[in-house]
Amino acid sequence: MVDPGDRKMFAPVFRRQARSPEAEVYAVLGACEVGSTAARLADELVRSGRAIGVRAAVTKRVVELLDDLERVAQVERIPDGRYRVVKTGR
Repeated sequence: MVDPGDRKMFAPVFRRQARSPEAEVYAVLGACEVGSTAARLADELVRSGRAIGVRAAVTKRVVELLDDLERVAQVERIPDGRYRVVKTGR
């Protein structure tokens, strides 16, 4: 079940295919080769039209999503505070 707050914040602004908030954060983070902070990810999500809302609220939700993605080992936190996508060995 999608959280109603997420539905509003991560609505497809430009009539794109609807994706989960986790997928949006993961996609933006994946484009950052050297990793990114939660605040920069939130800024990029808003700038690209993938999320709407007040910067502080979007950043707070991005932190929560990054924590969830870190728990399932899709992202990792670098010692300097940035996050990056976990590369899977195939």
